[in-house]
Amino acid sequence: MAYWHKLPNRIQVEWLRDGKFIIGRIDADGTKLITQALSAKEFVDMVNEAVLAAYDISEQYFKILKEKRFKPTPEHFKKLDDTAIKKSHISFELVTA
Repeated sequence: MAYWHKLPNRIQVEWLRDGKFIIGRIDADGTKLITQALSAKEFVDMVNEAVLAAYDISEQYFKILKEKRFKPTPEHFKKLDDTAIKKSHISFELVTA
């Protein structure tokens, strides 16, 4: 739980499509990160992994903490998954399971 409390409650992600990739610029409470993925689901996973790594959380705790993760709203996930939408902004909330 000590690692859980290191994380911000919300992160902001600006994303765009570049060919087959979704590229995101993450703002995690002032910590700036960049990640990419091929699908919306993979992108959400990569955003979470980038934040966990940036907050210096050991890989042995990733599985535990990924159950308590940052998730976009269903509406924002739908936009992320819609290939017709080329860019947008998402606020990811920290949720439990």
